[in-house]
Amino acid sequence: MYGRFNKMFIIVLLTTISLLWGVDLKVLVLRVDFKVDNNKGTTGNGKFLLENKSDYCGNYTVDPPPHDKSYFESQLKALDSYFRSVSNGHFGIDLEKSAIFPSNSKSAYTMPDSMSYYHPFISDLSQEEIDALHEERIVELFSDAITNAYQSDYILFNQYDLVVIFHAGVSQDFAFEFDSTPEDIPSTYIDYSMIRKHIGDDGIYTGDTYIKSGIILPETQNHILYPEMVDNFNQKGIQNVCNYQYGLTGTFAMLVGQAIGLPSLWNTETGESGIGIFGLMDQGSNNGQGLLPAPPVAWNRILFGWEKPEVIIPDEIVEIESRLAGKTLRIDIDNDEYFLIENRTNWFRSNVDIDSVKRVIYEETDTIPNIIEIIFDSIGVVRDDNGVVISVPDYDIGLPGSGLLIWHIDESIINDNIQLNSINNNPKYKGIGLEEAGGAQDIGYVSTALFRNPPTGEPFDMWYQGNPEYDEVNSNINGNPLEFNSMTHPNTNS
Repeated sequence: MYGRFNKMFIIVLLTTISLLWGVDLKVLVLRVDFKVDNNKGTTGNGKFLLENKSDYCGNYTVDPPPHDKSYFESQLKALDSYFRSVSNGHFGIDLEKSAIFPSNSKSAYTMPDSMSYYHPFISDLSQEEIDALHEERIVELFSDAITNAYQSDYILFNQYDLVVIFHAGVSQDFAFEFDSTPEDIPSTYIDYSMIRKHIGDDGIYTGDTYIKSGIILPETQNHILYPEMVDNFNQKGIQNVCNYQYGLTGTFAMLVGQAIGLPSLWNTETGESGIGIFGLMDQGSNNGQGLLPAPPVAWNRILFGWEKPEVIIPDEIVEIESRLAGKTLRIDIDNDEYFLIENRTNWFRSNVDIDSVKRVIYEETDTIPNIIEIIFDSIGVVRDDNGVVISVPDYDIGLPGSGLLIWHIDESIINDNIQLNSINNNPKYKGIGLEEAGGAQDIGYVSTALFRNPPTGEPFDMWYQGNPEYDEVNSNINGNPLEFNSMTHPNTNS
């Protein structure tokens, strides 16, 4: 999902917003639309969805219209709930001091060009030239939005920490089995280096403030809100299209993570996974169809002061509660390397998770269950009057299993690569890598496994008694408690 745009647009993350790890963010939301068009290369007609034209999934529709001001207030609430949960209450969104413009419920700032102008489909240039033009145009969209908003409403930008542009339509973030709308705009964190490069100034000037960074997002990630997209799914013979719905929270949280200084943990050169579905700053932002984004990895939470690790030495007997208790163990290897161990549980009731419910439904009905129905009905999420999921009891529910995660941290690699946002660009020597309990380090590598997805992470990567892949590669353990030492697969070597 992410290599498509992050390779192009994310360069340096350490902005002044990084100083706000323990301060609630004051977010300014600007809603922008485009000139009406019937371009087949983009989804929609350039305007926000203010009525539901595709009620295909009924009460199980993700982020349903109308996408008016109140809807985006709900998206801010969802984002706030996520960060307050994963930070143990240390960080969130200042909802009282955040604002959404225009102030009229159904208004938007109309951009001077069409949607396709800001992300054109080009076939007669090199990939490098295409990437450069796309980056220039995405910065132009950000600048046009801010300039238009300031000239229309004289907004006091200096009252806010972060500017978020929500544009009409969907994004170019998700690659389905077909891509009929290549001119949809990718979700992007705009950093200072991009603005300096393309604006040629100290930022985008708004009277008394220079805007030096911000975020661009679509009004929704749910493609099937658009009848033409449902037709495309049907033409491809895809069944259960309601399973292809995605919520906005995961992408929103991941880009805010970039804004506050969370480094990308996928390979920013190739787009391949670095930590897969086990953390926000990789494929984990999409867990639970984007409604249950994974928490940031333990290293991030400790760095930001959201948790404090307990340093232990080998042979100590310790108990470790689930992540919600805020406890992480640390075992030092040498001056630069150490392990972080955390207990992650995806149960929403005792020994019951989303996958086990799916299996029961399939066995009893011989039909593939709709994951959105399970999320809405079973796990205790809260949806508000706008139909937006604004609260989740535990964001680990979207993980593929339960067990220990053992992270191998190499501070020397992190320090050498963090400024270039390339902590995990070398799959053999990652700054933050998961010790995959199954023995093979699959995350980030191409796989031909059927009905599985090792490159982004599996339940077998977690440490739990009875893990069949651990038992297979560590046959000498023979059913005894799991071990992690210099002789096991994986091992504890530096």
